Amino acid sequence: MIESNDNKYRIKRTFGRFFNFETIKRMSTVREESQEDSQEIINEQHQFDISEYDIIESIEEHIYQETSLNVLSIADLLHERFAFITGGTSHQCPILIFPDNPYNELTQEKYKKLVTYLTQIPNENERQLGFVIIIDRRLDKWMSVKSIMSYIDDYFPYSIKCVYLLRPNSWIQRALSRLTVSNNKTYLHRLIICQTVSELHEFIEPSQLSKDLGGLIDFRLFEWIEQRAVIEKLTQSIHDLSEMVLRFIKQCDEIEFPNAVELTQKILIQHLTRKNELELELQRIKTWGQSLLCIIRQEHKQSSSPTSHNNILDKNNDIHQLILSPDRSAHARACLDALTHIDRIETTLLQFWSIHKTRLNHCLALRHFEQRFKELQYIFTELCNELNQLPDINTSLFLSDYCRSDNSNNNCKEELDQILNQLDDLSQRTETMINHTILLANDGLALIMEQQKQQSISYEIDSIEPKRQELEEMKKKLIEQIEEKRQNLKLLKLYIDKLGSINDWCLRGKDMLAMHPIHLSNEKAIRSLAELEYFLTDLSTMNIEELQHTTATEPLHSMIIQVFHRVNDVRDLCEKRCEQLRQLAKPIYRPVQRVYPLSLPQNESFNLLNTTTSILQRQQEINEQYSLFDMDSNASSTSQNDSNAKMDKKQRHVVTELLVTEQVYVEELRTIIEGYMLKYDDPEYYRYLPSVILQNKSTLFSNLPDIYSFHERLFLRELQQIYANSLLINSCSVGSAIASCFIKRKSNFKLYEQYVLNKSQSEHIWEQYCSGHSFFTKIQLSLGHRLPLDSYLLKPIQRITQYQLLLKEMIKYTRLEQERIHLQDALNVMLNILSYLNNVMHSTQITGYSDNLNTLGQIRLRGENCLISKEKRRGTVYTRTKTSTRDIFLFERVILLCKKKDEGNGKSIHYQYKELIKIADIAVCTHPKNDRKKFEIVLKDYSYIIQFSSNGEKVEELTVRWIDTIKKCVTQQTEQRRAEIKHRSSSLDHSAHSHRRRIHNFVNNTVRTPGSDDEQVHLPIALIDLNTEYMKQNNKMVF
Repeated sequence: MIESNDNKYRIKRTFGRFFNFETIKRMSTVREESQEDSQEIINEQHQFDISEYDIIESIEEHIYQETSLNVLSIADLLHERFAFITGGTSHQCPILIFPDNPYNELTQEKYKKLVTYLTQIPNENERQLGFVIIIDRRLDKWMSVKSIMSYIDDYFPYSIKCVYLLRPNSWIQRALSRLTVSNNKTYLHRLIICQTVSELHEFIEPSQLSKDLGGLIDFRLFEWIEQRAVIEKLTQSIHDLSEMVLRFIKQCDEIEFPNAVELTQKILIQHLTRKNELELELQRIKTWGQSLLCIIRQEHKQSSSPTSHNNILDKNNDIHQLILSPDRSAHARACLDALTHIDRIETTLLQFWSIHKTRLNHCLALRHFEQRFKELQYIFTELCNELNQLPDINTSLFLSDYCRSDNSNNNCKEELDQILNQLDDLSQRTETMINHTILLANDGLALIMEQQKQQSISYEIDSIEPKRQELEEMKKKLIEQIEEKRQNLKLLKLYIDKLGSINDWCLRGKDMLAMHPIHLSNEKAIRSLAELEYFLTDLSTMNIEELQHTTATEPLHSMIIQVFHRVNDVRDLCEKRCEQLRQLAKPIYRPVQRVYPLSLPQNESFNLLNTTTSILQRQQEINEQYSLFDMDSNASSTSQNDSNAKMDKKQRHVVTELLVTEQVYVEELRTIIEGYMLKYDDPEYYRYLPSVILQNKSTLFSNLPDIYSFHERLFLRELQQIYANSLLINSCSVGSAIASCFIKRKSNFKLYEQYVLNKSQSEHIWEQYCSGHSFFTKIQLSLGHRLPLDSYLLKPIQRITQYQLLLKEMIKYTRLEQERIHLQDALNVMLNILSYLNNVMHSTQITGYSDNLNTLGQIRLRGENCLISKEKRRGTVYTRTKTSTRDIFLFERVILLCKKKDEGNGKSIHYQYKELIKIADIAVCTHPKNDRKKFEIVLKDYSYIIQFSSNGEKVEELTVRWIDTIKKCVTQQTEQRRAEIKHRSSSLDHSAHSHRRRIHNFVNNTVRTPGSDDEQVHLPIALIDLNTEYMKQNNKMVF
C-alpha cells in the first residue's frame, strides 16, 4: 500500500489554508436566503458565461464568527454604503472606509456583519499587519462619531493600526467636537482627527483613496460586489474539486484488489475514468479562472483561448506592475492564487495517479499470472492423469491377457505400439505446455524485477516465486514420468517379445513330444533324437537367463516365474524323451532270440501347465487426494478475516467432496459389474455355479448396470465439467450449476425405484444361495474387498441418501440469495425422491395382500402409528365400531391399512395387511368438526377418522398434505374413469355403425336377388328394429 497518511497530510497542507469547511456550509445556507437580493448580480454573471461554476473564499477558520458571510448575504448592507474596502493600503495595511452616510443609521448588528465580512477580504499577511480605518463624518453629527467609535472599541476582529476621522464640518458640530475631544481622550485605538481631506492626504497617499475622499480610485461598488461574488464562486469550485480529489485518493488507497482478472480490469477502468473526469473538471475550472482574470483586467475573452495558463501566470507575476486600480489588483491577486492552487491540485493528482496506475497494472499482471498458472496447473494435472491411465510394466492388463492365451503375442505388440504412439502424442502436448510454462516463469521473474525496481509495489509479490518453483517442479515431474513410462513400455515390449519367443518354443516342444512317441524303430528313434537335441539347442540361443536376473516388479516377475516353470517342464520332458530315444537308438549286439514285446504303460502325461491363471488384482487404487479439486487453495484470499472468502472456500470444499465421492461411487459400481456380474459369463467361473444362482442374476443385481451407466456417462461428467468451468472462470456461481444438474436429472434418479423394489428379493437370494459360496469369496479375495458383495449392493441406497446432506452443506455456505434458492429447489427435489424411495422400500414389506401391489399405482404417502377410528354410517348417524393403530400406505388407486410387526428388534420389520379403501369410493375427505389435527375419509357406509402421531413434523401440516394428496388422487381417478367411459362409448358407436352398414348392404343384395322368398323380403325390417334396440341399450350404457 502507498503511504496514504503522508499523501493525505501533503494534500491537506496544500489545500487547507485556502479552504474553510465550516464557512462553505454556512455560505451555501446564506446564499439561499439572499437569492432575491442578488438576482441582478446573477443576471450579470450569466453575461460573463461563468455561472456554472461555484467558488469559495480561502480564509483561515479561526477568523470566522458563528455566522460566516459572503458578498451576496451582505449585498444590501454594502448598497447602503455603510462601509467598504477598496484595496488601498497605508504602509501595507489594508484601508477600511466608513463613508459619510447621514441618512442611514448603522446599527451594531449591521456593523458586526460588515466588519466580519470585509476583514476577510485581504490576505493573511495583510490582516496580521493590522487595518487602517477611515471614518468620514463631515456631513454627519458627532453622535454618529461616538457610536461608530464605540462599535470599533467593542468589536473588531483584527488589530487596528490607526483610525482617521474626518470630523463634522458644521459650526455647531465643530464646537461639540472640541468639547467631546477634550473630555474623552481614552480611546482604545490611535485616533487622528482630520478637519479636511487635505489633512488626510498628509497621512495617506491619494492614490490609495477613493474619489469621495479626494483620492484617485474610481471605486464602483456594484462592480466590486459583482467581481467579488464570482471570485467566491471560483474558490468554492476549487474547494469542491479538492474534496473530490481527496475522496478519490482515499478510495484508491483503501481499495482491496480482487483476486480475479475481470474484476481488476474493471477497477482499473473505473479509476481511470474517474481520473479523466477530474482532469476535465480541472481544465474547466482553470479555463474559467483564466477568463475571470482577463475580465478583471478588462481584457477580451478571446485573448485567453490561445494563451496557455502558464503564460498568464508569467504575465501576471507582478500584479503591481499592471495599470490596475487597487480594488481590481486585489481581485486579480485572488484569481492568481486560485489558479496556483488549481495547479497544485493537478500536480498532486497526476503524481498520485502515476503511482496508483503502476500498482493497478502490477496487480493486473499478477492476476493474469495467477490465472495462467491455474490453467497450466489444471492442464498438467490432466496430462498426469492421462499418463497414469496408460499401462506400464507394472500393469496387469497385458500380462494377464498374455498368460491366458498362447496366441496373444501379436495383439499385445499392437496394443503396446498404440500406447507408445499415445505417449508420443502426450509428450508433444507436454512440450507445448512446457513452452507456455517457461514463458509464464519469465513473466513472473519480470514481475519480481519490477517490484525490486519500484519499492512502492509490494502487493502479494511473495506469491510469485513459489508458483514459479511449483511450475518448475510440475514440469520436471511430468517429464520424468513420461520418460519413465516410455522406458517401462519399451522394457515391457522387450519382455513380451522374449516371452513370446519362449512361449512359441514351449508350444513347439509340446508338438514335437506328441509327434515323436517312444515306441519307434531304431532308425526313427535316431532321427527323432536328432530333432529333439536340435530343438533344445534353440533354447540356449534365446538367452533366457537374462530374464532371471531382471529386477522386474509384480506381476511381471510372477509371469516370468510361470514362464520359467513352463520352460523347465518342457525341457525336462524333452530331455527325458531324448534319454528314452537314445536307449532305442543303441545297436544290439546280442544273439538274435525270440523276444515277445512288452506293452509299455502309457503313464507319462504331457499336459503342460494346465493351470488357471488367477485374476490379477488391480494395483492402481483411486487416489483419494484429488489435487485437481484443491487448486483454489493456492489462491490466498486478501484478508483472512473476510467471511465471504471463508464461506466460498467452505462451499468449494463441499463441491469437491461431492465430486470426489461421486467418482468413488462410480468406481465401486464399476468394480461390482466387472468383478462379479461379468464373471457369470466367464467359462472358468460359471461352470461352478448352481443353476439357481445363474437364473437369479438379474434379481441379485437388479438394474445396477443402468444406474452405473447414468452416473458414469451423464451425472459424473456433468459435475466434472461444472467444476472445471468454475476453476477457469473463477466464479461463487458453481452452486447454481450443480443445482440445475440435480434438477435436470430428476427423472434419471427414478432408476433407484426399481432397485429399491427389488432389494428385498435380492437380499433373499443372497442369504439363501450366495452367502459363503466359493464363487463369491474367490472374487472378493481377488478384488481385495474387505466386505462381501451384499455390502456393496447397499452402495446405491447409501449414495442416494447422501446427496441431500451435501446439498444442505452447500446451502449453508452459500452467500448469494439466488444461488441459495436454486440449491433449495434441488434439495427439495432430492428430498422428495428420497421420501418416495423410502415409502417404496417400506411398501415392499407389506404382507398378506393377495393381489399384486404393482397394480395399485405409485405410492404417494406413508403414515406411521396412526390412530384410526372406524365409524359405521346409518343415514346421518355414525356408530363407532373400533379404534386401532395402523400404518397407512396411500397409493394412486387405494389406501392400505396395515399393522406394523417387528420380529427382530428393528431388523425384521414387515406390515401385515388389514384393510383396503378404494380411492374411487371416497366421497369426502376433510377435517372432522374443524379439528385440524385429524382428517376424515367418508365412504358410502363407513367413515374413517385418522390422527397422526407427532414424529417431528407438525401434525396440522401433515394432515393438510394428506388431505390435498387424497383429493388429487380422487380427481385423477375420476378423470381416468371419464376417459375410459368416453373411449368405450366411442368404440361401441363405431361397432354399431359398422354393423348397421353391413346389414344395409346385405338387405340390398337380398332385394336385388331374383327368386327371393317372403322371409327374405321381410328380413330387413326385423333386423333394423333389432339394431335400433341395440343402439338404445348402448346409449343407456353410456349414460
